[in-house]
Amino acid sequence: MALQFRKAQAHDFAALQQMLELYQYDLSDIWPQDADSEARYGYDLQRYREDERFHAHLALEGSQYVGFALVAPALVTRQDGNWMEQFFILKRYRGTGAGAALAQHVLSSHPGPWEVGQVPANRGAQAFWRKVIARITAGAYVELEVTDGWWLGVVQQFDVPAQR
Repeated sequence: MALQFRKAQAHDFAALQQMLELYQYDLSDIWPQDADSEARYGYDLQRYREDERFHAHLALEGSQYVGFALVAPALVTRQDGNWMEQFFILKRYRGTGAGAALAQHVLSSHPGPWEVGQVPANRGAQAFWRKVIARITAGAYVELEVTDGWWLGVVQQFDVPAQR
């Protein structure tokens, strides 16, 4: 599979919004949320369009969208660095290496301190991120369980060195 990666451009936001709907639906059994009166979960992407501190990354195979990653300023366990706000690969591409490739691309695009979190019930995401982060950091990461505050779950803290 020949994947391409890029930051979302203006014309990508409709597709990104649709993938977010699929993502939220996928997680609806472990992440309690309700659809609105038009059966949409909704996700506000405005800050990804306007604020340079927020980054929407896409993975594509040719002209087909494969997945996305949303990167925000760190805010759960750190005061600086990056937070992987959302990460999603379309089902057709899961198990192909697309997720690991997108993760590698996104993390290396933003060197420095990172925190990546997963809700407690998302065991698959926890296993995925532990494997990806261990490979990128040679096992040099710390895992915390956040049990108090607005966000609860497992968080991996680590640093991504700048590429030479």
